[in-house]
Amino acid sequence: MVRSLVVTVCLVLAALCACGQTAPLSVTGVVEDPSGAVIVGARVEFTSGNYHIAAQTNSVGQFQLQIAATSGTISVRAAGFLPLQLAWNHGTQLKLVLHPQFESDYASHHVLVTANRINTALEDSPADSVTISDDDLASTPALALDDVLREVPGFTLFRRSSSRTANPGTQGVSMRGVGASGASRALVLVDDIPLNDPFGGWVYWDRVVRESISDVEVVRGGADASLYGSTAMGGVIQFRTREPEQTAISAEGSWGSENTPELSLWAGTRLGAWQGSAATDLFRTNGYIPVPESRRGTVDAPANSTHELTSVELGRHFGDFSRFFARGSYFNEDRHNGTVIQLNNTELADFATGWNYETKNVGAISARLFGLFESYYQTFSAVAANRNSETLTDSQRVPSQALGGSLQWSRPIGRMQTLVAGFEMREVHGLSNDLVSAGENLSGGRERTTRLFGEDILQLTPRLIANLSLGYDHWSDFNARLIQIRSGVPTLTPYADRSSDALNPRASLLYRAGHGTSLTASGYRAFRAPTLNELYRNFRQGNTLTDGNPDLHAERLTGVEAGVRQSLLSDRLNLRTTFFWNDITDAIVNVTINNTSTPILAKKENVDRTLSTGVNLDGEFRISSMFQLAGGYQFAHAVVSSYTPNSLNPSLVGNLIPEVPHQQFTLQARYVNPKIVTVNVQGTFVGQQFDNDQNTLLLKKFFTVDLYLGRSLGHGVEVFAAAENMFNQRYYSALTTVPNLPPVPSLGAPILARVGLRYQFPGH
Repeated sequence: MVRSLVVTVCLVLAALCACGQTAPLSVTGVVEDPSGAVIVGARVEFTSGNYHIAAQTNSVGQFQLQIAATSGTISVRAAGFLPLQLAWNHGTQLKLVLHPQFESDYASHHVLVTANRINTALEDSPADSVTISDDDLASTPALALDDVLREVPGFTLFRRSSSRTANPGTQGVSMRGVGASGASRALVLVDDIPLNDPFGGWVYWDRVVRESISDVEVVRGGADASLYGSTAMGGVIQFRTREPEQTAISAEGSWGSENTPELSLWAGTRLGAWQGSAATDLFRTNGYIPVPESRRGTVDAPANSTHELTSVELGRHFGDFSRFFARGSYFNEDRHNGTVIQLNNTELADFATGWNYETKNVGAISARLFGLFESYYQTFSAVAANRNSETLTDSQRVPSQALGGSLQWSRPIGRMQTLVAGFEMREVHGLSNDLVSAGENLSGGRERTTRLFGEDILQLTPRLIANLSLGYDHWSDFNARLIQIRSGVPTLTPYADRSSDALNPRASLLYRAGHGTSLTASGYRAFRAPTLNELYRNFRQGNTLTDGNPDLHAERLTGVEAGVRQSLLSDRLNLRTTFFWNDITDAIVNVTINNTSTPILAKKENVDRTLSTGVNLDGEFRISSMFQLAGGYQFAHAVVSSYTPNSLNPSLVGNLIPEVPHQQFTLQARYVNPKIVTVNVQGTFVGQQFDNDQNTLLLKKFFTVDLYLGRSLGHGVEVFAAAENMFNQRYYSALTTVPNLPPVPSLGAPILARVGLRYQFPGH
């Protein structure tokens, strides 16, 4: 049935595409530098929706494009110059001027900032990266940002559940099979400011206003750890937000099944040197009961959520190459976690300020200062085997604060070399206050991290680019303690202060072999320091109680990757293959200590060594100006390769790392013709994985299909309909062990169908 639907939709899209073609228009032009000298070998690209063509300037700096569209965007890139982007509306003769890298500001839609911490053209970066534009976001069926990112093969969370209904402690990112837990193995950024929770390491995906996003960059693999430090061992995800250059508004509202309304709004303006913007995101869903009907009892209730987010930013330009901004936001989230008693709430306020400065002699300087104040509350319960009663086991409050800052400098040296150097520092204070049946427990402490990093980007020949970088990190845990209050009498257990260091080098090469072929290779070291949550906080998932461990060490990764990129059919077909090998020592895993007790006891422990090997495949085929096919695949074999067992637990050697699917793939067919319809069909396959370290709880594979339909009504207004998991595929996201009974499964999200309106000013 699914196959027939996909084939039918593709045939319909192809027919629509054939009748929607526009006669090509010949566009010629020249690319120059500010002195008027022509630039040879510059790459000129035209994009309109999914329509894309490219050309290269000849020996006198000239190019020619045959454009079969009525409007779009032209972008130009050349080594030693910052990319240029401008709107095109039927002009047939163009003069395009590129400025040297030090003469422009940071913003550009056709660069990859994350991989090298500076503006770098996608084709010049050896990183295994994927970009999602604002147009892609507008036409994706997914509502939550983590569900949007699931179209990137290799992106997974600790649980299979969507953040619409899942506990935030399950929202840690894993990529390339490096392992998953509540804490992320990937760094998530918003305009260079960390989004990972400072205490727990997980990610609140609803802390980013969707309509404020200009693009998303996903870099898979730990090659960036030398530049970004702890948490980047699995990759880096960067959300870039809009910077208003004129009065503009972007809004979306929809209503869906499970009584799910949402509103996302961004508005900004510029008055002279001043810029200002405000954004808000409102969401609510009644959710669904995660336990299958055959196993439900009277305590089972819908897993649901509601959140409100408001953000305000003010910026000012000083001349052409300097800008200061200040931003503040407030976030509140409430969730029920599937039973009457279990719930959680988060209140969070944060601020960020930044300064960018750039001159020819000094280079580019950026400074950031950010802080966060958070209050997290959660309740845990013990559910009876018949699920008709539950008992409160823990009422937990976790206040935390974070303060950090960074300073970065970069400068081109001639036209063949760029240097980057920087410094970062952050301090986190967090405390877990637990009211348990025996009394009260208070545990927590402080964590301070400082790091230095440097990078040298060398264009050794016109075809060969080398990236060399080195990061030094120092972190310390101090003022940590456990206070137990029994019958009103406190007992203090202090933990020893600890500190450690990591030196993380990276060497990468990109070689253009010609005929649209590029070869890449990278070798690197990475690390992740344990979070305060892993060190000092306990939590309960179903019938399993997992303790923190104040003796945890940092995870260390050694990684190698190699890839091939191929562009065919005048850049209409793009293929990428990347092989990876990740060896991790002291990987932090939730290890079962006693599986016969009630509750089952587990503890966060350092496993001696894990190994993840595999391959990423990505492809994109622009069949015509309006019809595109895309897809991706990841195979990851992630196992425990060395482990010293405890007295109650057998060896884990050879076991697959829990929560890592063996295989993933995505398929996408998209047709874009705003005058008729925009259609996006996506299929996502997730292979089987285990839900525990002992590999006794198997979560089977599943395949879901999502659909988006949109039509422009003119004047910047679009009406749309979307469906996630449109065939209502039921699959398991977790398994809970019950003594003397089969495990109780938790179901993944059912179909979410919604209709809505989108408004853009100025309109596209």
